[in-house]
Amino acid sequence: MWMLLSTRLRTWLALAVALPVARLVLRRAAARATRQNPNSRLTGLLNRADATVATMAQRRRARRGH
Repeated sequence: MWMLLSTRLRTWLALAVALPVARLVLRRAAARATRQNPNSRLTGLLNRADATVATMAQRRRARRGH
């Protein structure tokens, strides 16, 4: 079924669904890791990953003109 969709539609679906879900998961994981051990390497990686996903979302919004 996934293969029957056009490339543009698959990309849009991935960005419209996966990006917000990934951001939510990363933000919650980073918050939990920060509470448990604020100075751990994992906490830093999760926070950087969340910032990267947030930047991607902002760029996507800017391209749409909102």
